[in-house]
Amino acid sequence: MLSYEGLFFDKETVELLHSLEEKQLAKINDEIHCTFKYHPKEKDVFNDIVGKSFEITIIGYGNDGFNSGFQISLPDELLPYYINYEDDNQSLLKTPHITSSLAENAKAVNTNNLQFTPLEKPIKIKGTFGYWLKDNNSEYLSYKPYYEKQNNNEF
Repeated sequence: MLSYEGLFFDKETVELLHSLEEKQLAKINDEIHCTFKYHPKEKDVFNDIVGKSFEITIIGYGNDGFNSGFQISLPDELLPYYINYEDDNQSLLKTPHITSSLAENAKAVNTNNLQFTPLEKPIKIKGTFGYWLKDNNSEYLSYKPYYEKQNNNEF
């Protein structure tokens, strides 16, 4: 099952992000990423860009003791693919962000609510568009097109 899609970052970039944190919290996120869509439906699966790398810009940092993360700016070419809407308002996009660490009982989804302080100097990094999959008690990252359909013809 496709859990979410977004930009995922390599080990070097993850280390850079952690070095930029003012205070690293107890839990490190499984795969550092920027979610473009959680539980996407078939029409929201973007096989045309899966596996491709994109340069983005880190523009802000926030940490409230529960969530620590970075606000990012996406290039124009990725804007049509960023469909991560607020749950209660399908016309309002969440702030593009990366969760870097969490307190023990915190949820990564709440990083969106941080008050991000602009960085003195924006930082360019690269991420690769991929899918976070869950099946048969395993979770993994894939950079391959996703075609699996459930019995009800939905992803």
